[in-house]
Amino acid sequence: MIRFSSGFNRALAASALIAVSTATSAQTQALDIGYETGSHDSGYPGLIATHASAADAASIVSDQPRSGRFAQAHKVTWRNPAYTSAGAPRSESTASDVRGPGNTLPGRYAAGQHRRYTFSVLLKDWEPWLRGRSDAPVDIVWQFKHFSGSPDMFVGVRRNQMILRYGDKQAVLVEDVRPYNNRWIDFRFDVYWARDQSGHFSVDMRLSGQADYVRKVAEPAFATFDPDNPSPAGAIKWGLYRPDAAAVPGAAATRIVYHDDITVTELP
Repeated sequence: MIRFSSGFNRALAASALIAVSTATSAQTQALDIGYETGSHDSGYPGLIATHASAADAASIVSDQPRSGRFAQAHKVTWRNPAYTSAGAPRSESTASDVRGPGNTLPGRYAAGQHRRYTFSVLLKDWEPWLRGRSDAPVDIVWQFKHFSGSPDMFVGVRRNQMILRYGDKQAVLVEDVRPYNNRWIDFRFDVYWARDQSGHFSVDMRLSGQADYVRKVAEPAFATFDPDNPSPAGAIKWGLYRPDAAAVPGAAATRIVYHDDITVTELP
């Protein structure tokens, strides 16, 4: 058996501590939006709450925050032009122009970046879908929106399922959202953005009553950053986007969703 001196053991322990410290410091939280300022920009000039003109299209609420004192609510009534922006029924926040450490743009993403995104969503008094398996609209509550093109990924509710769409694929995140009406759902996305199969991502979720996150989606080799879109970047957006509600009979006239605890962390 080989024995090492106490001095060697101390040096080994110190090296291990440095390695752990270096790995930890390589993760930099670039954005932390918790609305604890009580304002729509959450202390980040450049954070857009909504482009819809209705006074209640976006509001700061205190009745049911995920943590702290406040969250943000978005509301869309699909036949009312006051809840329309860019020609569609939507009220969404965007972090595309938020400035972070070193004058960076942490609300944007581009090929070659490795990021962790966390956010929490509450479906407020969500009206269930009652029309069986017929055509149903999708209500989008989170987007990784590629500039000048479609989303690279989005989270939405269609029928009574919460889904993730990415590329030409779809994954069911919550089979039935009805038991989670007015309850917070926590998300964690780890994404390496790439235009080819070097890209990868995973999605973890924590439902009300769960102690920890559960892995829902894992794509180890996937072009996360749309290779057919020439635009060099995209941005995170959250709120409500109801692109096809008006085309589907029986769609709920009004939807409300809360968001809270939105973070972006740079990963090594």
